[in-house]
Amino acid sequence: MEVTIQRADERTTVNLGWLVSKHSFPFAGNFDLHRNGHGVLLVNNDDVMSPGESFDMHQHKDMEIITWVMSGEVVHEDSAGNTIRIPAGSAQRMTAGTGIRHAERSLARDGDDVHVIQMWVAPDTNGLPPSYSQADFTEKIRSGELFVVASGLHKHRNDPGIGISNKYAALYAARIAAGASITVPRGKFVHVFVAAGAATLAGTGELRQGDSVRITAGGGQTLTASEESEILIWEMYAHF
Repeated sequence: MEVTIQRADERTTVNLGWLVSKHSFPFAGNFDLHRNGHGVLLVNNDDVMSPGESFDMHQHKDMEIITWVMSGEVVHEDSAGNTIRIPAGSAQRMTAGTGIRHAERSLARDGDDVHVIQMWVAPDTNGLPPSYSQADFTEKIRSGELFVVASGLHKHRNDPGIGISNKYAALYAARIAAGASITVPRGKFVHVFVAAGAATLAGTGELRQGDSVRITAGGGQTLTASEESEILIWEMYAHF
């Protein structure tokens, strides 16, 4: 098993005033997303947006994009005429497929910033029709257990969360109370991201907000929260 830790302050940070975006993987500039990914996970962006601001219309193609909203609300608008609201505690999967243009606008509750984790995974089939799926996970978050957010794995066929067009990958989430633990799934490639709080990963040590761990041919460790923490974990069986 190979374990690599990326600390929060090692991420690339882009500060536009209205947006502070921290990138766990190379994201801006001329580079190959696939070459720099871990498994099929190519992007893990930690975005904090001021209320009322937006990413203007931009193009995506042949990508599975998962938007996990931690606080506030995001309004998605696209070139197909859809307007979709994604509140905190919810996730949306956008299959870009043959191509779609969309914009994302931030709405705040009580004037607070909007906090979003956006993750991109490569699809296992290109050229799909663009599509969306979305679900509210508020009750599952309150459970304190690790649950499926989005999956294409056969083992989750009866509970795929919102589903993704990649049969080699699954995304899990958990909000863990201080002192509580979860078990990291095993996989050929595993990515653990501390979206909020702090936790200790057995055999690795303490992880703070924004830290991530890339595991190759492993998993199964106990992750114990030292304060209330929100964790996002990818379990993957292919590399693109």
